[in-house]
Parts: sequence; C-alpha cells; structure tokens
Amino acid sequence: MNKGRFITLFVLTFLFSFISLLLLRYPEQSVAFFPLYGLLFLWADFRQEKEVQVIFLFLVTAAGLVLAGRMPGKVVAILMEMSGVWLFSLGLSRHARHLSGQEQYCQTELQTLDHTIEENHRDIQFYQRHQESLMAQTHVRREFVDAAQKLGATMNLEEIKSRLLTLLKEHYPKVKAQLVSGAPRDELESWVVRKKVPVMVQDLSTDSRFPHVQSSSFRSAVVVPLQVLRTVTGFLRLESEEPRVFQAEDLRTVDLLSTMASLSMENARLYERIQELAVHDGLTQLYTHRSFQNRLQEEILRAGRSQTPLSLIMGDVDHFKKYNDTYGHPAGDLVLKTVASVMSRYAREVDFIARYGGEEFALILPAMVRSKAVEFAECLRQKAQEESFVFQGQKTHITMSFGVSSFPQDATTASQLIRVADERMYRAKVNGRNQVVV
Repeated sequence: MNKGRFITLFVLTFLFSFISLLLLRYPEQSVAFFPLYGLLFLWADFRQEKEVQVIFLFLVTAAGLVLAGRMPGKVVAILMEMSGVWLFSLGLSRHARHLSGQEQYCQTELQTLDHTIEENHRDIQFYQRHQESLMAQTHVRREFVDAAQKLGATMNLEEIKSRLLTLLKEHYPKVKAQLVSGAPRDELESWVVRKKVPVMVQDLSTDSRFPHVQSSSFRSAVVVPLQVLRTVTGFLRLESEEPRVFQAEDLRTVDLLSTMASLSMENARLYERIQELAVHDGLTQLYTHRSFQNRLQEEILRAGRSQTPLSLIMGDVDHFKKYNDTYGHPAGDLVLKTVASVMSRYAREVDFIARYGGEEFALILPAMVRSKAVEFAECLRQKAQEESFVFQGQKTHITMSFGVSSFPQDATTASQLIRVADERMYRAKVNGRNQVVV
C-alpha cells in the first residue's frame, strides 16, 4: 500500500468513526449526519476506493438499524435517510461504472489510433523507401539515356567501342573493365557463346560451372556477349580480385550497356553499308552512275588546272538483251559481273570504273592521251571477247563496243565528254559492233 492511499484510508476511517460517534451521541440530529456519510462516499469515489465505499455502506446501514432500535419514533425518517445513502451510493457506483466504460472505450479508441499511427508510420516509411527507389531508378535510367545518346552519337565503330569502355569504367571504377574483341579466349567466354546468355561468377574458387578455370587476376567476374547483326563479335568483362563483388543488378546493367552498344554498332554497320551502296553498284561492285558524274567533274577540273590529258571510255555489251531472253537474267548478271571483273583487272589504280547504267560501263582515265586510251579500250575488247560462258550446257562468248573521247581535244565539259564518247560507242554498234570508235 502506497503512502497516499494509506493517508486516504486513515482520514476516511477517522471521519467515518467521528460521524458515527456523533450520530450515536446525538441521534436526534441524524438528518444532518447522514448527508455527511454521503460526502465521505463522494470522497471515497473520487479517490477510487470502492471497497471502502462498500464497507462504509454496510456500517452506515448497521448504524442506522441500531439508531432505529433506539428511537422507534423516528424509524421512518432513519429508513429514508438510509435509503438516501443507499441511492446515493448506488448512483455513485453506476456513475463509476459509466466512467469506467467510457475509460475503456477511450483506451480502446486510443489503442486503435496508436495502431493506425503505427500503420501510417510504416506506410510512410514504405513510401519513402519506394520514393528513394524510384529516384534511384530514375537516376539510373537518366544515366542509361545519356549512355545511349553517347553511343548513338557516332557512326564510327572504334569510337563506339571507346565510348562503351569509358562508360564501363565510369560505372565501375573499382573493378577491371574490359572490352574484348574476337573469338572466346577462356572457358567463361566460351560458356557465354555456347549458352548464348551472360554469366556472373560470384567466387571462381567455388563455382562448379568452371572447375578448370584457374586465375590469379580475378575471383569474381561478369562476362556479357557483344553481338552485332546476331553474331558475337566480342565480350564485355568486369573482373575483381575480391569474391562476391557483383550482384544481379550489375549483370543487368552490363547486359543493357552491351545491348545499347550492339544496336549502335549495327546502326554504324548499316550506315556504312548504305554509304557503300550509294557509291558502289550492288551487282558489279563498280562505282555508280552518280559517283561517276561527280568524279568526272573533279577530274576535268584537275586536268584543266594541271594541263594534263584526260580520256573517257564508254563501253556496252553487244546483244545483251539476247542473253537475258535466251538464258535468263542470272546469265545476264553473270555477264555483267564478268565484264566488271575484266575491267577492274586491267585498269590502273588511278582509273575510275563505273556501271553507267544497264549493260553500259564508263572508265575515267586520268593523265592518259587519246591514243593510249584507244589501245586500252582495244585491250578490254579483246579480253572480254576471250572470256567464255556456259549457259544451259552451251559455251558462248560476248563482245563489246567502245567509244573514246578525250579532254580537251573532243570536249571541255563533263556532259560534252560523255556525249562524244556515247555517240562514238553508238557508231561502233551501227558499224557492226565488237569494235572501238574514236
């Protein structure tokens, strides 16, 4: 029992005893003393001493009964006083129960609110972590967008590889980053090519997939294939001397960088191919008509400045339509490729050979006088005639007609030089074909 309760019980007992003695001493004043009992009950209720209330109630009842026995004439008044005390006590008890119920309700509500606060706090923490994760993902995606822009900003393969290696070193400054070109060098790279998936090694000494790999330079590694046009052309490698350095996120990051680099390299390859197709004929691999026109303009300007000769040869395959109609277009394609091969074989390195259109060819001969150009055209005519073809079991030969023009004797502009050589080639055809006309 604590000190405060002891004092309360002592005072209550003292006052109750004092009032009871006064009641017994002055019974005719009972009307004044019973309300004092009510005040004691009120104080006991205020101090939450319910057991004391019950004890005092029975003592008051006992005192009232004793008093009624001593004063028969006031039994009714005493009983009314006792009833009032009882009603007052019951009222206090009911009020106390009501307050207790309210207190329990408030405690329940408080617990519910505490639980709600805890849940809200957990939700806030979850959303904070989620926000941090989203910010981190946004940062990573922004980095990858920048990386993609850097890789896609050039069409040079070596520049793409250099930028890719720089990105790897920026993302992983504490490990060894490599870009390996060519065929697989070790079992890890062979495994990647065989399985067609990237590989991550947490600890080489305990990895059962590579029991025969012995390396003193790394314990953990990430190896990702670099594919261009569906062909593995190299590998991206991250290596560390410490085990368990890399996580699954690192594997995804390197794989994504590899994919972006592969797409950039494919674009570069396709760009080179488009550029090549724009300059070279797809069938004969000679220069195109457009390239020929540009080159002829340049060579005429150069010849005019240096006062050097320039010759042009226009050649056409005789009866070419007959080969297509008789043996089919594949036979015609073979004829054109063979003629292109003959011209490339005997031309000088400085000469410019182009497929002018259809079965027509054009040769720009810098620093060559007309007489030498005629001799060269005659050589080409003979070499083309010597080539044999077998179509549908039949052995056949082709012939060609040539026209030659020279700068500045025949013309001083590109269009005039072409027109003169074309007219002479047409004259060769009219005169019986298989000849050179000057």
